[in-house]
Amino acid sequence: MDRSVKWRIVGLLFGILFCVCVLIPSFVAKEQRPAWYPFSKVINLGLDLQGGLHIVYSIDLDRAVEDRAHEIKRDLDQRFIDDKIAAVVTTPKAPIGTVFVKVTDAAKRAQVESAIHSDYDKETEPTECAPEHAGEICFKVAESFAEGIKKSALANAVTTIRERIDEKGIAEPTVVEKGDEILVELPGLKAETVQETRDIIARTAKLEFKVVDDGSAYMQKVFQKVGKNETKDKEHAGEATDLKALQYGIRGEVDVWKAEENNSTHQDWFLLAYDREEEVNAETAKAANCKDRDDKTKWNANGTLTCKLPGSFIIDRYIKELGPDFKMPEDHEILYELTEAQPNAKDKRSFWRSYYLDRAVSLTGSAISKAQPSYDQNTNRPNVSLEFNRFGSRVFGDLTAKIVGKKLATVLDDKVRSAPVIQVAIRGGRASITMGGQDANQQEKEVNDLVNVLRTGSLPAPLKEESASKIGPTLGLDAIAKTRLSFGLGLLLVIGLMVGIYRWSGWVAVFAVSFHVLVTLAVMAMFGATLTLPGIAALVLSVGMCVDGNILINERIRDELLLGKSVRGSIDLGFSRAFSAILDGQFTIAASAWVLLQYGSGPIKGFAVMMLVGVFTTVATNTWVTRILFDWRSGRNKNATTLSI
Repeated sequence: MDRSVKWRIVGLLFGILFCVCVLIPSFVAKEQRPAWYPFSKVINLGLDLQGGLHIVYSIDLDRAVEDRAHEIKRDLDQRFIDDKIAAVVTTPKAPIGTVFVKVTDAAKRAQVESAIHSDYDKETEPTECAPEHAGEICFKVAESFAEGIKKSALANAVTTIRERIDEKGIAEPTVVEKGDEILVELPGLKAETVQETRDIIARTAKLEFKVVDDGSAYMQKVFQKVGKNETKDKEHAGEATDLKALQYGIRGEVDVWKAEENNSTHQDWFLLAYDREEEVNAETAKAANCKDRDDKTKWNANGTLTCKLPGSFIIDRYIKELGPDFKMPEDHEILYELTEAQPNAKDKRSFWRSYYLDRAVSLTGSAISKAQPSYDQNTNRPNVSLEFNRFGSRVFGDLTAKIVGKKLATVLDDKVRSAPVIQVAIRGGRASITMGGQDANQQEKEVNDLVNVLRTGSLPAPLKEESASKIGPTLGLDAIAKTRLSFGLGLLLVIGLMVGIYRWSGWVAVFAVSFHVLVTLAVMAMFGATLTLPGIAALVLSVGMCVDGNILINERIRDELLLGKSVRGSIDLGFSRAFSAILDGQFTIAASAWVLLQYGSGPIKGFAVMMLVGVFTTVATNTWVTRILFDWRSGRNKNATTLSI
């Protein structure tokens, strides 16, 4: 036997062994494999074969329009400062996307109107002023422009969600638009990763910097309404005197500090509350996002649900119940921070505290160029280190210079992460976000998750999970069983025909097809690909292509033998003349699959990928594996005058 044939056989056996080793994790559980086993990736089954998680999200597209109004306000504020024009710009909560400009100097009004018209004519339109804003310049984001913002926000949200899922390593997710909603389907998630995946998808990662309005008359008024028990009785000292606040477990506190630069005194009145369990109705359960609201077995007979309400929800509800006398100014808002109890505090539970903020966003996460995990040098606690781009660095420096002595809140997904006092202007273009909680492992996990979502980009608007359900195989178990049965019957039929027609050479073709399927599955496992029903269809089709190639080779060899050629010469000529036909057919299929891959999506894309893999394995099998077996057979008996074909 030729030495080269021996080495090719060794290579073939090594290839078979390698493919088997790669496929073992797909059929043998991790607990049953040795710890040193080098391969871990498996072939995942698609949603149509094994089921998975189906989630429907709604997206607050109006928030994207409101953000554009805030951007216009920031631009105008800076312009008026540069042009030394005395004007006040406000962005009320309603109508969405409205901007009001109050010009103190009437002589400058025409200049302001001209500036607004020249800079924002294509994206804004005039609107009627509210009675309290009579005489001001009133305009809003134009309807046509707002629709474009919403459409872009929805498309960006789909892209961002898909990138976040890819970061988690989930194979073949489905993320599609449906009206103003986003449908997400995640095949075969393990129970321990379901909630983690849902959390990272829904995290807006909308990073904003807002100024804390300390010393405000509004919060002082709310603080006085809540009251504070100054009794010497330690058990009740510090409690609220207002009955409703006392019922809700809300307390009023004041934070006092002095600015180092000018020695001015600052006071920040705030409310605090702990999480508490209450029986709530369906409307409140939905508003508070109670985790068990979708579980019908958790509801009581009277139509209520025992829900753990966060302290932020309790404070917000209390302020709304105070009535019209405590209506919040349109240009302000209250957000909350989850705060750890002080070491010497009587109650060791974490609590929520309020911050009274300017609604206008001073700077957003779009100004961040880099986010990475780090540690606080003073406390050694994990945090997220941020670096601003050139624009963000300048704006952040100017902002901190203007509010020296005041607090600047870092707001992430409408929750205050930190609100330090700005003692000096920060010009270095760097900032950090500190994680809450006392568990170091949980803090590190939060840091890593936040860095991941900041790197993939923030969502353009908040997401709300409308429904989530675990679904079984969309084809049904009967359909899957029939698919397996048809696949098995097809293979048996191919084996019967090939062996019946070509005898020994038919068994060569059967081995080649088996090797082809083994290599195809091994390639899928190496890349952690997902097997779906279209993928199975492509695999069956590629089996047919492989068989077709073997038929071409066998028929060419048979023709040469009938012409009186030697066995060796017939094999050489048969492979040589069949190769062009095989290559031509596979090239045509590869071109079709490439087009489907470029322009298809979902099942079509999965079908195309499997077809491309099948093309390469088919060519390799027909031209290399089959040739090895024929050369081995002819080499064993060089004097043979015929071949079983």
